[in-house]
Amino acid sequence: MKTAAIVHYVGATAKSRRVVASLCADLRDQGYATHLIDIGEFTTISQQSPPSWLLWLIGHKIHTEHWPRVLQSLGVTQHFPGNQTYPVVDITAEEETVLATAVESELLTYFRREHLKRSSAWIRELRKLLWSNARQCLNALVSVFSEIQPDLVLIPNGRTSRQRSARVAAEQLNVPIEFYENGRARPESYYRGTTQPHDRITSQAEVAGFMEDISAKQVHALASEWLDTRMSSGSGTNSFSSQWEDQSLIKPTPAGETAVFFTSSADEFLAFGPMWQIDSWQSQFQAFDEVMSVFEESDIRLILRVHPNLTQKSRRYFRAAVEEIESLKNRHPQLAVHWHTSSVNSYDLVRQADYVVAERSTIGLEASLMGKPVWITQAAQWDLVADVRQLLASSDITRGALETWDVDPAGAQRFVAYWMLQEHPLRFSWQEFATWNLDAPPTLLRAANLFVKNPWRHRLHLAKTQLDRWSNSLPGR
Repeated sequence: MKTAAIVHYVGATAKSRRVVASLCADLRDQGYATHLIDIGEFTTISQQSPPSWLLWLIGHKIHTEHWPRVLQSLGVTQHFPGNQTYPVVDITAEEETVLATAVESELLTYFRREHLKRSSAWIRELRKLLWSNARQCLNALVSVFSEIQPDLVLIPNGRTSRQRSARVAAEQLNVPIEFYENGRARPESYYRGTTQPHDRITSQAEVAGFMEDISAKQVHALASEWLDTRMSSGSGTNSFSSQWEDQSLIKPTPAGETAVFFTSSADEFLAFGPMWQIDSWQSQFQAFDEVMSVFEESDIRLILRVHPNLTQKSRRYFRAAVEEIESLKNRHPQLAVHWHTSSVNSYDLVRQADYVVAERSTIGLEASLMGKPVWITQAAQWDLVADVRQLLASSDITRGALETWDVDPAGAQRFVAYWMLQEHPLRFSWQEFATWNLDAPPTLLRAANLFVKNPWRHRLHLAKTQLDRWSNSLPGR
């Protein structure tokens, strides 16, 4: 019998326990003896639930007995490394760089910033803790993998420091690796594949192979299903659509051509390495400014849609973005801005558009599926497959480069179908593990997270995060 080792910790993915339990069930059905390695001992910031007494006070409960029961029913062997000293594993300079990059990516996500140039004491302390835990995790996993001798190691996502440690450990022992993650393309699903989800080069190179036995009709149906789901209000794959107006409420488009610009909010991509750092812009707004200047020469109407996720960012990031947007508006007085809190439906803006300009937002892929000419100003997950144009430097922006073309949506369709084909249905509901949806907690439970055992600096950070989100969502910014 083949053996699979799943690396896991609470919070490694969205729908964490549901994803892992489903993965265990699928591996069992494939004939694997499954080992679940819980690396929670090497956690820097705990993502466990609030204490049971506090949950009881606010009328909720974690079904703590259900998780081990599910694993036992699936024949899973659990491992909890961390309470002993493991031999130190030597790493190469390249592996050290990989782990350091993962730490920086994790810090960018945690602090919700574009950069960490102003390094506070908490940033420096957290960097040190993340690095120490990543190295200890690596030591432990090499020992555990050596004991289990797995035929396959499955790692959540592969981006953050402990996840990267798991990958380095498996690679050092020459064990095949697969990645798992919360579903990207279908609601109530999870991803499982051989490519790290944010590896834009390898993932796009795989598309042709995945499509070999899939007919054009099937590809079109998969892409249409994905887009229809994304556009439906409150879909499981686009959480922002529930905040938008019904499409029938959008006013008719005035005569003349329209260019719609969509901002992005994915600052953690900055720490993903050279494959994501292919442009020369100081910010997305510098690129938008230069493109707008060319469009204005032809009296093309300009619209800017600010990404709704701006609400989630730090106050410093938020203020800097608002300042750049207002500066953009001053330089281009005719520019219509739909802010992050606007209920305007982004898909209706795409329908109105003759030109779509995006940084790297998924709306660019969706617009290409809708047959719209799309220009992107940074690396995107789908930029080598979809029929889009890149504007990566000032020299790329000319009137000729901004001429429209007959868009072939087939490339975007193939990429979406590639995503869809790698999704597996979740077998467990959130109600089995708690009395509330762990991925969409009500306000009281968000506040209760302050009582989870964590460094006091993190608790202050958590409180500040909630205050920032509230401030960012206020009218008048």
